[in-house]
Amino acid sequence: MNTNDGIYDITWDWPVFVSQLFGFAVILGALSRWVAPPLRTAMRKAQHTIHQQMEESTDAATELAAAQRAFAEATAAARAEVSRIDREAREDADRIVTTLRETAAAEVERVRRQGLRHLAQVHRQLEDELANNLTVAVIDRAESIARDLLESPLARSNSIDRFLDELTARARAAEELTDPT
Repeated sequence: MNTNDGIYDITWDWPVFVSQLFGFAVILGALSRWVAPPLRTAMRKAQHTIHQQMEESTDAATELAAAQRAFAEATAAARAEVSRIDREAREDADRIVTTLRETAAAEVERVRRQGLRHLAQVHRQLEDELANNLTVAVIDRAESIARDLLESPLARSNSIDRFLDELTARARAAEELTDPT
């Protein structure tokens, strides 16, 4: 670029454009080849785990329903017996239902907590993996941009000029320090 062209002179540098387009395609290919499959696998594992936990919850609810049916049958049989046996049967049935409900509620809560822990772990792993992949991609892109910028003749010339200006400034500073006047 010529200094007379001005700051807004925009030109298409086709080799750079094509190389950047190729770089973008490589990044997309890498993401779809190495990032997406593990991500999909992790998602499938999480879905499978949640599905299993839902089945366990359904089983616990079925057990509770069976316990409630057993309670109803025990109550019907207890009505036929004497009032003392009736009262004892009711107390036993109430204790069984309460215990089964507490057990089922504890099991449901345990399964829910376990699922949430697993989901949080998968989430953390995915975040770490994505952060690592993003860091690698950003570093690669920054390296490519820096390399493209530093390979141009104007950048080399400016770098040499800055280096010579710094050497001149240091020489003057050294002369001022040594010169007592």
